[in-house]
Amino acid sequence: MRFTQAFEITKWDQSDYDDAGDLTLGRAVVGKNFSSAELEGAGLDGTSSAELLMVGTPAGPAAYTAVERFTGTLAGREGTFVMVHGASADQDSSPGKIVAADGDLTGITGTVVFEHDDKGPRLTLDYELP
Repeated sequence: MRFTQAFEITKWDQSDYDDAGDLTLGRAVVGKNFSSAELEGAGLDGTSSAELLMVGTPAGPAAYTAVERFTGTLAGREGTFVMVHGASADQDSSPGKIVAADGDLTGITGTVVFEHDDKGPRLTLDYELP
């Protein structure tokens, strides 16, 4: 199964943990809301929490990597799954994969792509459930 869905960023708490020289290392705790109303229940309904590790340069952001847990429902199944994703500044999207799950989503496999552009933030999820 595959779908693309918009989401809302509800939290962004960012701080630096190493800012020696021209490179700054930081982290951010990010919260998101997902609603599949426009997809008639075929998408994600719930929330996620992510921790991002980032590097910044004088020219701007350079790269990030994230571990993110979604909690809610997918295809009528309730549970959680964890995604790992990341990108560098020269990429248009942030690819990743599902690495763990529990509840009714146990055994899910798949890939994720996060995009942030003039269409707004969205996630493409390509997955299989047992």
